[in-house]
Amino acid sequence: MSLLKCRDLTFGYKRNAFTAPFDFDLCPGDFIALMGENGSGKTSLLKTLCGQIPLITGSIEIASKPLPSWNLKELAKEISYISIGKGIQSNVTVFEFVCLARIPYSNLLGTRTAKDIAIVNAALDSLNLLGFKDRFLNQLSDGERSRVYLAFALAQETKIIFLDEPNAFLDIPWSRRLFLALKELGMKNNLGIVVSTHSMEYAVEYCDKIMVISNKAVKTAAAKEAKGLGLLDWAL
Repeated sequence: MSLLKCRDLTFGYKRNAFTAPFDFDLCPGDFIALMGENGSGKTSLLKTLCGQIPLITGSIEIASKPLPSWNLKELAKEISYISIGKGIQSNVTVFEFVCLARIPYSNLLGTRTAKDIAIVNAALDSLNLLGFKDRFLNQLSDGERSRVYLAFALAQETKIIFLDEPNAFLDIPWSRRLFLALKELGMKNNLGIVVSTHSMEYAVEYCDKIMVISNKAVKTAAAKEAKGLGLLDWAL
């Protein structure tokens, strides 16, 4: 069963669609690189898929349920959307920021349980961030802050994770660790992960599929076949 299903989808702003209608399924274990030129609509597509901006035509289903019928709290248990480097707050520690990922699971008083704390600490530990938990976000480097945002996504415990250029500020070793960690995480927990990226080498090496937005079309292919099918010609 698909975690997310799109049929005849077009997306954009003010009825100005980025692409022709297309179908797309995100299944458990999928690790997909979303690629294309700047301005092609990658971020807009991710925001459409998680309900932040309305679609133009077609339909989107999450766990076989139409996207418009989900309330925000329940949808936040299904989808994590992380745009790296956005919304930085100077007066929030790393630990407190990642704890915000547990809000969809809290009661009316926002009580933080021992389980919540354990999940947050595990997310921080998985990205080697426990030593940063008491530091403020604005005291971190861009790369360190990127890892904090990823820890947030892990702590949210969703089945679908959308990451908008997660390695934009990471050096080569941490970029490789990131893509490898995402691949292992998705396979272990049957997650569906879509990563917007310009890093073609990591997309081909670590992702199962590559989705490309180019020339008003959205095309998806197995990562190892994408080049031969011309999906990467936009980068030439």
